[in-house]
Amino acid sequence: MSRSPWLAALVGPVVAGALLVAPSAQATTAVDAQIARDLRGPAAASALGSDVTVYVADADTGAAIFERGADARQIPASTMKLITAATSLSTLGPDHRFVTRVVRGPSPRQLILVGGGDPILTAADLTRLAARTARTLERQGTKGPFQLSLDDYLFPSPTPAKGWAPGDSPSYAAAVRSLAIVGEYSSDTTATALAIFVAALRDKGVSVAYAGRTVAKDDAEQIASFDDNRLSDAVELMLRVSENNVAEILFRQVALGRGYPATWSSSSAAAREALSALGIDTAPLRLVDGSGLSSHNRLTARTLTDVLDLVVDGKHPELSPAFDGLPVAGETGTLAYRFSAPPASCAKGDVFAKTGSLTGVNTLAGVTRGRDGEWKSFAILVNAAPSYGDLRLAIDTIAAVVHGCA
Repeated sequence: MSRSPWLAALVGPVVAGALLVAPSAQATTAVDAQIARDLRGPAAASALGSDVTVYVADADTGAAIFERGADARQIPASTMKLITAATSLSTLGPDHRFVTRVVRGPSPRQLILVGGGDPILTAADLTRLAARTARTLERQGTKGPFQLSLDDYLFPSPTPAKGWAPGDSPSYAAAVRSLAIVGEYSSDTTATALAIFVAALRDKGVSVAYAGRTVAKDDAEQIASFDDNRLSDAVELMLRVSENNVAEILFRQVALGRGYPATWSSSSAAAREALSALGIDTAPLRLVDGSGLSSHNRLTARTLTDVLDLVVDGKHPELSPAFDGLPVAGETGTLAYRFSAPPASCAKGDVFAKTGSLTGVNTLAGVTRGRDGEWKSFAILVNAAPSYGDLRLAIDTIAAVVHGCA
């Protein structure tokens, strides 16, 4: 993902000192000890530059296997989506459904479309909602023409997050709205969704004209609803293709789920609260957005592996969709074209990880089974990435070493 120049000076001096940390001596098995030895060279590869942090752990016990600056605060780029996945799944549950509704307005001929913050709503979904609305109106014998208003006040008026560069919205993340079509990156995603719904109503023979925004009453009569989309599906899509809009909507849904308003600051507070409830140390973290697009975000390699440990330890089944959504090395999502060259290619199909990329930032965090068949979690965060060498191959090689084949 292309971005404006990253402010390397902001974190460079802090992280540089952390790079002197030696590989961990906590490895408890022969396989883990071998991983620690084998990583010394790849973790110091010149292609990674001098501003790199690496942490590898046994996912079952949490014991450190290898570390280099594990607690340094780094820009995570899209590995931030692992945090969003964990906080949304633990707060709302994987079976949580997002509800888009049509309710009655103050008079029988007034309808209100209420956005429910569905992050994976499609044009087909809105067409189904329109069909359900038309059937109910016909059954009730309510004749048109109708006035249709929009209630999209579940989220506040959209603003860019701190640390988003000029042009990031809507190019990389659309303005965050409670009614939008997944994959839509126009300047007004709600207008697009509304137009689709109005056209679908008219196709069903419902005469309707748009009457502007309003707030639906809590006890308004429901005409129809669409709630087929589950959180688990949203999380899997977000992680697999690194979908920024989905991440930012989920960032707000976590806030609402924990009783906060859906603002940037409250969403950050809610995410921290959710991580703390999972036993994650939030002291070193800065959570500005849900997608990782902001250059103001800060995570540590240890934090990412701690979250991944929870995903695969079997004790948190609500987090399992996060694993299901992880791209597979050389096969799916944002890793489809990675791990294609030796020495990393030996791990094709065996590494499950989330990528991250901003200008000057390249990251990878995931899990793989070691030679002993046990899950190992890893995080590699490169900030101030050098322009020389094959950076992605160097990162992928570290993951392949953890797998035990490079």
